[in-house]
Amino acid sequence: MSKNSDREEVLKVNDKFYKALATRDLQLMDTVWVKDSRAGCVHPGWIMLQGWQAIRQSWENVFDPKDQLDIKLSNINVEVKGEIAWVTCIQKMIYLKRNPMLINVSQSTNIFERHESRWLMVLHHASPIPITHYEITETHLQ
Repeated sequence: MSKNSDREEVLKVNDKFYKALATRDLQLMDTVWVKDSRAGCVHPGWIMLQGWQAIRQSWENVFDPKDQLDIKLSNINVEVKGEIAWVTCIQKMIYLKRNPMLINVSQSTNIFERHESRWLMVLHHASPIPITHYEITETHLQ
């Protein structure tokens, strides 16, 4: 595969991850990750979870089917080096059905590993970015 094709494929898997997160779809989330002890996940403000089973359980615990979540990504950067790729981005998650509405902004790093012809997530690390009331404006919600 060409480097551009790899970048496109990595971005597709990254998008699939955020779609699973936004739609609270555990089955879709299952398709994104490696399924072994190397898998790691840091939810915003959490300690590192190690291994697919612990990570899957965390998603199961935080996915609320009543949530309506809108996720917007910005500052997306992709690097591919051989069998490893990473995506950095800012993820803005807006929980629309919460009262009051909740906004979570994090710097995210997602690391992927090539497995034959597909890419799988090995690490998701999201670090919260503090925002002030002033920064939350109508334009940020669009």
